[in-house]
Amino acid sequence: MGSSIALALKRAFPGIRISGVDQPDILKKAHAVGSIDSTSPQSSELTILAAPVGEILRLLEELKGGSSLILDLGSTKVDICKKAELRRLPFAGGHPMTGSERSGPGAASADIFKNACFFLCPVSSTPAGAIEQLEDMTRSIGAIPQIINPEDHDKLVSQISHLPQVLSTLLAVHSDHAEFAGPGWRSLTRLAASPFHVWRDILLTSGSLPDELRSYIRQLQEVLDALDRKDSRSLEAIFERANRAVHSWPS
Repeated sequence: MGSSIALALKRAFPGIRISGVDQPDILKKAHAVGSIDSTSPQSSELTILAAPVGEILRLLEELKGGSSLILDLGSTKVDICKKAELRRLPFAGGHPMTGSERSGPGAASADIFKNACFFLCPVSSTPAGAIEQLEDMTRSIGAIPQIINPEDHDKLVSQISHLPQVLSTLLAVHSDHAEFAGPGWRSLTRLAASPFHVWRDILLTSGSLPDELRSYIRQLQEVLDALDRKDSRSLEAIFERANRAVHSWPS
């Protein structure tokens, strides 16, 4: 994600200079794909924390307040925003709703932000005018900014991102006959290829995920009960609810 947003910013602002901070092998790959210009920390207008949630929390302990606005790209926001707010950092939470099961600079693409929702979470220490600047920046890379508070963000993404990841992972583990599967199964299990080091901290800081899982279990039980009763009407009603939901989504 770090290299993707760097490439997108370079395309939107051709004169921009971007410095990367990471492990030497990652920086070498980032330089090779053209996402960074330097590997030494420099003063900057914007510091972007594109790292796993646990690493972002660690970095927020080390960073000092200054003139550089800090934006993170973590997939959960409550713990991160609380940490930044507690330290009174010039900070705004961010989360682009895009990406893939692949990770690292080799998977980077400037195009992934096109028409993607980009959540922005202001906190009490967010500098005046910073959210407006970040809205302009996200639009410049093709994304659609959405202002939201951290609590609402975490509840929302637990439904549309964290729960699907868990379901995809379990479905991949559950099947012993992948060699016979068609495109439907492969589509549903694509997310199961996501590396655990990316998801570990997301799952552990997703406070709303347990409730979403309990709700999903109740819905699975509803299907199981209907199957046990051979109740086609109840099954049809479930399918009809799903059909109406899908057809109501924006294209």
